[in-house]
Amino acid sequence: LFPWKQLPQKLGQNALVCVNWPDAPKGISDLTMVECAQIIAAIRDHGPHRLHFKFEPNSKSDLLASKKAVIIGAPPLHDSKSSRAKRIFYNGKTDYEGPARLPNPAKT
Repeated sequence: LFPWKQLPQKLGQNALVCVNWPDAPKGISDLTMVECAQIIAAIRDHGPHRLHFKFEPNSKSDLLASKKAVIIGAPPLHDSKSSRAKRIFYNGKTDYEGPARLPNPAKT
């Protein structure tokens, strides 16, 4: 099995940033089938909020120093309690300073 708990460190060591990770409060091994389907859908998505990885060799020192996030969550849905997405850093710390909540599609 892939060592999911070490994902932030593996990303930083390789100058990679995971962008638009779906909000999942559990570890990967604890995900339900619906939550796994959400991750698969995010990978298959071709829109602006698709799950993807960026190679950032010029940011490696900032990633390793936890100045830049190695995992950036997808923007929360319009009805989410969170106003911004979760970010995870190389050192394991997190914050909620990622992308802003999506607008309500009924109001746009």
